[in-house]
Amino acid sequence: MNHNHRRFSLALVLGAPLLGVVCAAAAGCGDDEVFNATDAGSFEAGPLPESGPVVQPEGGDSAVPSNCGDPTGAPERLLLTINGSKTEVAAFNLANKAVDGRFGWNASTGQTFSFGTDPYVVEQGTDIVARMNAQRPWEPISTWNVAGDDRVDGGPNAQPVAVVVPSCGKGYVLRFESNKIAVIDTTKSSDGGAPSSYIDLSSLVQADDTDGRVEMTTALYVPSKKLIYVLLGGWDKNIIAVDGFTALCATSKPSIIAIDPATDKVVSLGGTAPGGGIALEGYSPALGNQLVYDAARDRMLVFNTGCNTDTGGGVAGPVTRRTVDEANLATKQAKTVLDVNAFGFPATLALLDGNRAALTFVFPNQAFFWDPSSPNLGPEIPGSLDYAAFDSKGNLVGGRRTPIDGGAMVEVLSVPYTPGDGGTLDAGAVQTLGTNPFMDNSGFISGAEVWPRP
Repeated sequence: MNHNHRRFSLALVLGAPLLGVVCAAAAGCGDDEVFNATDAGSFEAGPLPESGPVVQPEGGDSAVPSNCGDPTGAPERLLLTINGSKTEVAAFNLANKAVDGRFGWNASTGQTFSFGTDPYVVEQGTDIVARMNAQRPWEPISTWNVAGDDRVDGGPNAQPVAVVVPSCGKGYVLRFESNKIAVIDTTKSSDGGAPSSYIDLSSLVQADDTDGRVEMTTALYVPSKKLIYVLLGGWDKNIIAVDGFTALCATSKPSIIAIDPATDKVVSLGGTAPGGGIALEGYSPALGNQLVYDAARDRMLVFNTGCNTDTGGGVAGPVTRRTVDEANLATKQAKTVLDVNAFGFPATLALLDGNRAALTFVFPNQAFFWDPSSPNLGPEIPGSLDYAAFDSKGNLVGGRRTPIDGGAMVEVLSVPYTPGDGGTLDAGAVQTLGTNPFMDNSGFISGAEVWPRP
């Protein structure tokens, strides 16, 4: 399969917003709550209305969110997302091995984004961002429509891909198909409310990036720096092979910039990219939570999907610039720390600490443990995981989808970080915690996070 097929399926989909509330039970998962339709509708029965979600109060009778959610005492859950004709988030309880609840919407892309005191859902296909209940992360308590008014005629929607909330009052929504970050007031209860302001990054488009977009991909707030670090993809979507969809390598580069949340201004990191950003060596960073701060080495790590070389006349050749890059915040330099051109499409970069990390790939599916100080991958995880995250006990937990008899089975898996003798892992290290957490297993797994975050 073409390496860039999944990027297009993530980024170029339109859809209708969600929903309301219905309770249901799924076979093998126990009683759980499903937030995905009106009382008359569901994934199986009837069309879903094109209306916003029913917003739920967060504790007590008030529908007004507090400044911060409080996850204290909430069980640790794996938030798995599957993208298909519709999208579902399943909140899988890691203690009792059951699905506590689900959240779904009537479009084919999106995932959770849960850095900070609250979990969020970005409905990429609908331009909706939902703040979820910190105790019950399948329940929306407030939503915003971040479509904005800067859509190019006939072009794709804004496509929110990440939410960063450095304090309890203001959130920054990255919009992949726009050059403006939407700023939302996270203290307000709203049902499809509008952003309060925008931060325009148009001046940061690289001179050789002819599509005119910075392709903001993900972001991370680092409290010790008091800065929001934003990963700009710098992917030139006009440089495409003759097949019409394979991304060929351009001279533009991804970069990391910084925003001061006290002023909402871009601040220079001392790099050579526009805005003083640090330019990376790879190409086309994977969407999702692919920007990781390695505090032990004061660096950012980025997982890049790469691009295809042009063998002549726009015919795609081998994949290159598929890497894990570092951006050293002290030296302001970037370099490639892991070459993964020989592997499938990048899915997960998960960091447990300065010595333990994991990477997963899809098409074909493989997963590996990795010592972030090493230029080589560690032991392969038998059977793979599609997307994964670390839990509070140092286990890698995630989902694996396997086609069977014209359908598919999804397994929730756990693997302890034990590299094993000789750089190998025994298949017995992979434990199945549950199966089929979704109402609909069609589509592909697109995200995994542990909430509350370890």
